[in-house]
Amino acid sequence: MNSMPTPPTAYDETAKGPGLSGLLEILRRRRMLAVLPFLFVLTAAVSLAVFLPSLWTARSLVLVNRQAIPERYVTPTVQADIEARLLTLSQEILTPERLTQIARQYGLYRNARSTDDLVDRMRKDIRIELMDQREQRGRESRSFLFTVSYTAANPVVAARVANTLSSLYIEENGRQREQAAASTSEFLGTQLRDLREKLQTQERQITAYKEKNLGELPEQKDVNLRTLERLQQQLQLAHENNRRATERRQMLTNALGEIDTTVPSTVSPSAAGPSVTPADTAAARLNLLRQELAMTQTRFSDRYPDVVQLKEQIRVLEAKVEAEKQAAAALPKAVAGPKRVGRDLRVPPENAYVASLMTQLDQATVEAKTSAEEIRGINGQIAFYTRRLENTPKHEQELAILTRDYDTSKELFKSLLTKRGEADMASELELRQKGENFRVIEPARLPERPAGPNRFRLLLVGLALALGASGAAVVLAEQVDTSFRRVDEIRSTLPLPVLSAIPRITTEQDRVRTLRQRRWATAAVGFGLVVVAGTSFVIAHDNQGLVTLLTPSAPQTATTSGR
Repeated sequence: MNSMPTPPTAYDETAKGPGLSGLLEILRRRRMLAVLPFLFVLTAAVSLAVFLPSLWTARSLVLVNRQAIPERYVTPTVQADIEARLLTLSQEILTPERLTQIARQYGLYRNARSTDDLVDRMRKDIRIELMDQREQRGRESRSFLFTVSYTAANPVVAARVANTLSSLYIEENGRQREQAAASTSEFLGTQLRDLREKLQTQERQITAYKEKNLGELPEQKDVNLRTLERLQQQLQLAHENNRRATERRQMLTNALGEIDTTVPSTVSPSAAGPSVTPADTAAARLNLLRQELAMTQTRFSDRYPDVVQLKEQIRVLEAKVEAEKQAAAALPKAVAGPKRVGRDLRVPPENAYVASLMTQLDQATVEAKTSAEEIRGINGQIAFYTRRLENTPKHEQELAILTRDYDTSKELFKSLLTKRGEADMASELELRQKGENFRVIEPARLPERPAGPNRFRLLLVGLALALGASGAAVVLAEQVDTSFRRVDEIRSTLPLPVLSAIPRITTEQDRVRTLRQRRWATAAVGFGLVVVAGTSFVIAHDNQGLVTLLTPSAPQTATTSGR
């Protein structure tokens, strides 16, 4: 008995999947499952493409004019780059207060839930773009261009809002520049006033210090040195004069002493000359010694040797004069000569020689006394100017500190004065509109075509998604379904022989039931499509955010935006 052939298993390499006929059979069998996802997805895509609102973007082109006067003549007070300037201006312009005012003026975002929602949506619809330098070829090289754009569902409103925003940027730029120039000028003016008061205070301090220490200042050092040198010379000359006067007085005193010793007291007056007596000579010498003692005591103490010696000489001479007076009183008046007064110590003028010696002695005494007083005065002046010179370094250091602070303040004052002048010129430049300014060269016009959405692209994407959904549904259904549809599937899977294949037997009752099911299915599908279309309408109607999301953004350069 022959054994039955073993059918190929599921893992047999000879078992092959369904071919083109099999795929067509699957599509025929799963046609409703393939059509339904396709219809629903395509209906949603078409509904969105139809019901989404059109968004219109209007752009205003603004030129940034550079300063008309070269900066080497007038330095502007605002020197930030254009990107930073636009960012600062946007922060001032795109405030909730201004945006709310513009929205109320043009009736924007009436369905906004709150003011914050309105401001956020409006900021997303505003875009400030700085044009690339490559796009500015053929224009002024010293200028920049930027665009102010606004996106809205109404093209007229979009153009009006874009022009309004451009005007706000121009006005705010001018206001900020004028305010910056005025603030700079005012600040520098305040600094100048404070620094001027400080300078005046420092000047008063320096003047008071110089007046208080007049004569001991560094600039008077040379004068003090020359004066001290001159005083040294005067002191040397005064010492020389004093020495000569002292020597001459000593010589005259010795001469008078010699006259006193050479004329004896017993000699008659006629022999020694008229009116010459030893008492007169001794009295004159005593007078000179007393004058010398008085002058010496002004310079030295009583224990000084010269003072002690002079006192001893005066004591001896006083005793001698007293003895001479007593001897002269005992003689007859005729012999004794003219009457003398005990206190008259001068030599009578009848003796010319003695009188001349006495006169010269008086002159020498006066000269010695005068020179001594001059020496004392010069020594005092030397000590005075020496103290001045000794105090000069200390005053030089203190004055250097005051002067250094004053010079620093003075240089700062000059610098601030120059900057104040530049700030005033810059302020005048801004007031005359000669500084950097914005100017609209292309105002926003009505856009010719909407910025979004791209309905054709949306339809293509919807068609692709519908086909993908249809194919995915069929594949998923085939993977889940484990029933056998063909004889070869049974043969390739089960190790049992297949005797015969019985086709599906359809009765009249089955056909009626199938027709009724198809009608209900068609109605359900139609209702589902209507629901999908209605839902798409609700989602897409006036949904600018969805349009913005579905609209691809163009590549941008430097941009300042609320987005």
